Amino acid sequence: MPTVTVTLDCEADAYPRCYTPDYIKVAEEFTIPFTWLLQVSGKDPMGNTNLYYKEYLHRIPSWHEFGLHLHFEDREGRYVENPKDRAEMIQMGKDMVKQAHIKPTSFRAGSYALIPSDLKYLEDIGILVDSSPIPDADYKMFVDWNGAPSKPYHPSYDDLCKPGEAKLLMVPVATHQGKVAYLDEGWDTLKGILEHHLNQQTPVICLGGHDYQDGVDTLREAILFMKQHGARFTSLTQLVSETTL
Repeated sequence: MPTVTVTLDCEADAYPRCYTPDYIKVAEEFTIPFTWLLQVSGKDPMGNTNLYYKEYLHRIPSWHEFGLHLHFEDREGRYVENPKDRAEMIQMGKDMVKQAHIKPTSFRAGSYALIPSDLKYLEDIGILVDSSPIPDADYKMFVDWNGAPSKPYHPSYDDLCKPGEAKLLMVPVATHQGKVAYLDEGWDTLKGILEHHLNQQTPVICLGGHDYQDGVDTLREAILFMKQHGARFTSLTQLVSETTL
């Protein structure tokens, strides 16, 4: 029986529309917990945290999860590579969402751009699970996840694409033929990815999405499709206690 986790990158403060209320309705319709990953960046540290604190946190049921979605960019929007600067940004991310009374235990790097030096700092702030890997995807803006496992694993501190001794659990986003299982891709693409992982008997299938994109109908189709295959749904952090490696 596959396990599915639905994750949403919450970045709508920089966009004209937010579909969070519509996603909440789907969650309540099927009683499924989502993992809402609040974006923090050097360009606008508090924008999305403020948006969710004012508009949405009180609407989202307590059985959902809130995590951190950190974009490693400076005030001018330039990508930050220096490990020391990235460590400071990880601490900043924790501090920003803390102002909304959130202590994150789940994480995804913006643009999937996680590097080995980030691991220790994520563990130090209490992150238990990361969902940045996109194995063998065509998207390679800053980090190439070619060869990464497709099922949950503890990575090496030296190479995130290899299993190792890290405490943090990696939960890759589902991929197939270079495509990443984001709701933005539409149902036809997402269905192909899901069918592939069902055929491969992948134990955990992680779906992604953006709160500023209308993937609501695609999500509903995916939930119905996976329920027909006996899937259960859980949040990212719950996988840490349930996943047997």
